[in-house]
Amino acid sequence: MSDYPAGLIDGFTRGTHLLRAGLCDEAMVEFRAVYAEARHLPDEDLMAACLCEMGWCSYKLGQTEQALECAMGARGLRQRQGNTTELARAMAVEAIVFLDLGFSDEAFDLSAEAVDLAQAGSDPAILAFALNAKGLVLAVCRETELGMALIERAVALAAEQANIAAEAYYLLNLGFCHTKIAEEAETFGEPGRAIGEREAAIDLSERAIVRAESSGDHWTLRVALCNTAEMLGLQGRHDLALAYLERHSSLPGDPGPSLRIHYLYTLGDIALRSGDLAQASSILEQALALADSTQQLDHQVNSARKLAEVLETMGDAAAALAIYKRFHALYVTQSGETARRRARIEAIRAETEQWRSRATTLADQALNDALTGIANRRSFDQILNRLAGTPIALAVLDLDHFKSVNDRFSHIVGDAVLQRVARAIVDQIGPHGHAARLGGEEFGLIFPDASEAIAAAFCEGVRIAISCTDWSDMAPGLEVTASIGLAAGDGTAPSGELMQLADNRLYIAKHNGRDRLVLADDPNLDKQRWRA
Repeated sequence: MSDYPAGLIDGFTRGTHLLRAGLCDEAMVEFRAVYAEARHLPDEDLMAACLCEMGWCSYKLGQTEQALECAMGARGLRQRQGNTTELARAMAVEAIVFLDLGFSDEAFDLSAEAVDLAQAGSDPAILAFALNAKGLVLAVCRETELGMALIERAVALAAEQANIAAEAYYLLNLGFCHTKIAEEAETFGEPGRAIGEREAAIDLSERAIVRAESSGDHWTLRVALCNTAEMLGLQGRHDLALAYLERHSSLPGDPGPSLRIHYLYTLGDIALRSGDLAQASSILEQALALADSTQQLDHQVNSARKLAEVLETMGDAAAALAIYKRFHALYVTQSGETARRRARIEAIRAETEQWRSRATTLADQALNDALTGIANRRSFDQILNRLAGTPIALAVLDLDHFKSVNDRFSHIVGDAVLQRVARAIVDQIGPHGHAARLGGEEFGLIFPDASEAIAAAFCEGVRIAISCTDWSDMAPGLEVTASIGLAAGDGTAPSGELMQLADNRLYIAKHNGRDRLVLADDPNLDKQRWRA
């Protein structure tokens, strides 16, 4: 992001640090501000980066539809850019959100493709994230052993990279896999196996807690503390479970409604298992009220079900029946939620496609010269930044005596000349280089991984094509020639130095008669600077 304004870099960096600390609301503020600026520029790369992080923030805040909208937008932009590594990350985020929405088929397809793309790339952090996503999908689809193997690879990759926050998150999900196995064991009447799997889940969650504390990731820390407390409660270790929840409540900052409901639900369940029914009822009423106020249907269903169980155990049949009826109505609504979510997903897809089409148009306009249709100076600089550290040849071309063209033949003719010159440049260099209008009558040419001799041949072809063109159809007596300065480098020198050298050689070409290419310092050429 070195070519972005410092304020945008600072804002994105602040957002990243806040997200890693689990302060998702604050992170969203930063990412939204940077995204708005990036969209105004517009800059597709920065827009995609912000959308991906906004999607992940929204997921952690329990805002799944917003998360999906952002993830879809990021994926579309990354596909257009051809950035397969970052595309893998966007698809992994989208897969996790789809899984949270209950669409495991879409989640599996996205996560599988994300892993394939990440394996073809060279970023171990993104590969680990994609492996984790696919592992979670497999675990939810009851292919838990396969899922665990992938998440274990993610843990190992994060450890190798000393990415403690990522390692904490993957350990948390590995613990989730063991809870799924414990649930299956209970279903099949294997209590001993279920106890063993819950102990494994506790161990992994405790490891996640240590790493989350070390990295300062309060989101993962809160989830891990709740998960550990829940497993300890199921094992009958209520006092220790409450100690973990006390650590959860002592953490600074607002956990957000989704994590707050998770905490209250777990606390109420432990109170029920320890026999404190009045406290369990009070806590679960709070959980249900918060779920109602935030319209989080899954939390509403779970809280109502657990509260009905508590009231029944207390012997309050009337209250238990009323809450159970409420649970049943919510459950029916939840069952029909799949169709509504499916319709909403299709609407998001359509909205995202329309928005992406508009963003693409704006981005093209921002990177192209309005008069000639070729790249502009901003695009030229972005290409140079992408090619930094690689062998390139740079040329600066300036039309000779162009002011007299405008003065003698009009600016309309001058504009037509610039358009024809741009076409001639593109025709001559073809796919072997990049051409841009730098401003006025000056053009820049970039030849990636090209020797000086090869670049010189293309530049000479451009110069001859311009000088040999019959310009009389535009205006009788019109003639156009160009001077070119060329410099080549092996990637060790900054592109700015190479650009300055090409510019100096352009001045030498101008001072020594114009209509020529200068590609090396020649003692026979006058090096005084030219006057237009």
